[in-house]
Amino acid sequence: MGRLFDDLDDLDQDRTLPGEGEPHVLVAVMNDPHALEIARAEGWYRIPLKRAPPRVGADYLAFYQTGAFGPQERWKVNYYAPIRRYRIVRRRDLLPEENEHPRADDKYFKIEIGALEALPRPIPSRRLRRITFIPTTLKKLLEAEEINDLWSRGQAEEELWASFKREGIPAERQVRMEEGEKAYRIDFALYCRDGRVAVIYEGSDFGDLHLLKESPAIADYELRAAGWTPLRIRVESPEECLEKALTKIRRLVEKLGGTAS
Repeated sequence: MGRLFDDLDDLDQDRTLPGEGEPHVLVAVMNDPHALEIARAEGWYRIPLKRAPPRVGADYLAFYQTGAFGPQERWKVNYYAPIRRYRIVRRRDLLPEENEHPRADDKYFKIEIGALEALPRPIPSRRLRRITFIPTTLKKLLEAEEINDLWSRGQAEEELWASFKREGIPAERQVRMEEGEKAYRIDFALYCRDGRVAVIYEGSDFGDLHLLKESPAIADYELRAAGWTPLRIRVESPEECLEKALTKIRRLVEKLGGTAS
């Protein structure tokens, strides 16, 4: 049916990422109730090779469910499962009943998983936004209060995020922005009454989880053209960076009329 992905060197590298030995999790989008039923009943999930992150290896797979689901489960991470095995197969082999599908010969990762487990506390997205893949850890998955808590992007960004939460600043992390054929990610997005602030970290180590392609750099003029006020933070020592960042952010938010609900 297809060759084992375990035979590829890349998977071994992915599953031994640097860190403290915490189990790693890949959060993927689940936008089809039928696909969730396949994951539950047959124990597998598919990711097109063309749209997969360059590193898919993890210990667990979790699912962010979109608006296709009912009011109790949509826009949340509700379930996770241990990953058993990876294969690379064609779509027609995964879904033989859809043999005439236009992408029948496209290649997919077939991720074989164990039994789905419900999270003790579902992880909601406060703001409707496009979410693709989120690399995280099992500890973060089990402790997260909302979707932004899942990102792992280095000490400086983690401390700024913790400060936002303490001060009640409703920021969004890793917001995708498309400009022509390019896609960028804004480290922190703040939505104000009179505009939007794009906080871009420069020089961050991004933590231990390099599971996603790094987005290309975006110029300030591109941000302004898209309606954002850019604010670049240069990572120095975490303490100095945090103090400077919070001061600049508070001033900009105040200038733009405060945060919007």
